Amino acid sequence: MTGIYSRLIRIPLILCCLYTSTALAQEQNWALTLYQTVLTDDPIEDVLLGQADYDSNFQLTALALSKTIPVDDTRYDLEWELQAIKHTRGQDHEEFNALLAARWYPLPWDGYLNTDVAVGLGLSYASELPEFEVANKDDAEELLAYILVEFEFKPQSWESWSLVVRSHHRSGVFGLFNGVEGASNSLGLGVKYRF
Repeated sequence: MTGIYSRLIRIPLILCCLYTSTALAQEQNWALTLYQTVLTDDPIEDVLLGQADYDSNFQLTALALSKTIPVDDTRYDLEWELQAIKHTRGQDHEEFNALLAARWYPLPWDGYLNTDVAVGLGLSYASELPEFEVANKDDAEELLAYILVEFEFKPQSWESWSLVVRSHHRSGVFGLFNGVEGASNSLGLGVKYRF
């Protein structure tokens, strides 16, 4: 069954590669991001500060489709994103996330390495109670809040591709979601293709 999901995730990425020559002539308002993360039961603050311990027995692979919502400011844009996730190690369920994010552009070192930072908030739905959350947090729910933090790195010579570092956070928002206090955090790497 895992082989089917792996092939399904590759199909949109391959189609985007075939579409490259036409896409370069247009504004790149759409993006596909493929990333893999490792889970931790440490809080999101530890993940963002680089102090978390990760459990390599729990991993997920995600495919995200996003679209830019331009605003009248060159410093940032808004974007919506939809994610399809397959927990590939330690758990065997699917997860679907929808969110709105803000992306900031101007950073001091952009002349050397173009870098964007995005922060997003939305909803996360797991197809079953995540075993990781049940084991590490006592409480778990299928529907929780979702928070994204992404750093996107694009060398000057790359046309439509970039590398991303992403945090993937399911949250009970201090008990707002049926009393769930914490849920799960993960950090991972991926590639983004803009078209």
